[in-house]
This record gives sequence, C-alpha cells and structure tokens, in this order.
Amino acid sequence: MPETITVISPCHNENVTVIKFLDLLQNTLQTLPYHFHVVVVDDYSTDNTIKLLKAFEFTASNIELHIIRLRFNVGHQGAIYQGLVFAQHLNCDHFIVMDSDGEDSPLAIPDLVAHLNYDIVHVVRGKRQESLSFKLSYWVYKGIFKAVTGNQMNFGNYSLFNRRILETALYNNFHHFAAFLSKQKGSRQYVVHARDKRIDGKSKMNFKSLVHHAFKSLVEYGEDLLMIFLKFFILIMILFVVSISNILYQKFWAHTAILGWASTTAIGLLNMAIISIGFFILGILLVNLNNKRNIYNSQSIFEEIKPVEKK
Repeated sequence: MPETITVISPCHNENVTVIKFLDLLQNTLQTLPYHFHVVVVDDYSTDNTIKLLKAFEFTASNIELHIIRLRFNVGHQGAIYQGLVFAQHLNCDHFIVMDSDGEDSPLAIPDLVAHLNYDIVHVVRGKRQESLSFKLSYWVYKGIFKAVTGNQMNFGNYSLFNRRILETALYNNFHHFAAFLSKQKGSRQYVVHARDKRIDGKSKMNFKSLVHHAFKSLVEYGEDLLMIFLKFFILIMILFVVSISNILYQKFWAHTAILGWASTTAIGLLNMAIISIGFFILGILLVNLNNKRNIYNSQSIFEEIKPVEKK
C-alpha cells in the first residue's frame, strides 16, 4: 500500500485558474508512487469557483479530490487553518500546503516528498516575477523580520510537514503559517524552486497586502517583540539612573553648575522608559487575549462539497 500524502490548497474567486492549477497538479502527482488527497479550501468565493470545482475530477487513480467551502470569508491564513482542521481526519502522516494560483509550482513536489524523513521541508523562493519595487519592499521586510526574530524568512506557505507539526498548528492556531513554521522545533530541510507566474497573470499581492502580511508574520513572534521593548526599557532606565546620578553629584558634591540639557535629557529618558514599559504591558495583555481567543477559534466552519455526479 503506497504512503498517503495530503495537499491543502486555499482559493478565493479563482474561477478557471483553480481548474488549470488542478490539471497541472495532476500532471505531477500521477507520476509519483504515492496516494494523494487534494483538499481545495474555497474561502467563500462569490464567483463560479465552486461550480467549476464540483464539475472537476481527477483522472489519475492515485489522486482523491476533497472540496470544502467555508461558511464565510476568513482570509488566506484562516483558509489554510480550516484546511488543516479537515486534513487531520484523513488517514495520512504528511501534508503539503500550497497556493492554487499557480505561483507555487507543482514541479517542486517531487523534491518535497524526497525528504519525508524531516519534520518540515520548506520551498525556498528562487527567482520572483514581481516588479522591482515589490522586490525591494520584500527585501526590506525580510531584513526587519531577521532583525526582530533572528530567523531568515526566505520561504512562504509552500511546505511539507508531518502530523506532529499539523497537530501543533491546530493546538496553537496561527496568524501567519510560514512564520509559525519558522518557530517550530524539529528537523528541517529546504528545497529551492523558482516561483511561477500566476496562471491568470494578475497577482493579488500588492504593497498594502505585503504590509499586512509582514505585520501578521511578526505577530507570531509577539513574545520576542515584547522582549525588545523590555530590553529597551532596561537600557533607558540605566541611562536615566546614570543621568540623575550625574545631576545629583554635580549639585550636592561637586557644587558645579548643572547644564540645562542634562535635566532635559533626564526627563526625556524617563518619558521614553514610561512609553517602553507601557508598550510592554499592553503587549502582554494582547498576547494573553490572543492566546485565549485561539482556544475558541479551533473549530470547523466548513462543509464538504460533493462533486456533481456524471451522467
């Protein structure tokens, strides 16, 4: 009996794009010695995506299609999460997450399944098809992410992982799947593959989307961000104590004139310290609130769509 692997792919208003993607996916999967469950997560599309999906079927005997439709739109990351909720009940131990717009090329899957002994296998992005301004913005984002987290973000959601990682994701929930994976402990491997152009040639990712994407990735490292504010607070307080000590020494021991900027600097440092500790306390409250929210968000909000029976 061949090993079973599940492919999870979210989509929203993809129209015929998702059908072309499934055809490309079949071309690759049918050549591999595994049985595949393909889970397409429709994030409450308002076009004819569902109608087209219901009429689609794989001709390859080693591929089984599952279509789930969310009861309301939850966004890309939420759709991935719901796909994982569904996939946990399938009889398999390895899972692949990839987009359905064609940018995550199915041709990378043979390289992924060649490393099933690893907990996580990332597809590292090779050449990108975006504009120069987008590439520059993405380079800045990666620099900020590296500075804050200490980890390199040169991969996206496209990855393979085992059941332990899936169960961890379902227990903890996530805002940004790639950043969540970057935090996980375990064996890790990387395969390099260039991102293809969208099948319809119109990318949904713009500068605004990239900014939102960046914020969500940093949310996964909320505790690390809080530590930055705490360290900054400690540093400012040390400088404040040194500044106040110098002022007191000049006034009561050295009996010399105190420069005006010394008092101004001390007050400024105190204000910065108050702001830093304020952000730290607010951050703790938000992280705690988010952790409580995650407990109630681990529920399914989908229905499985059965394909149209062929006459």
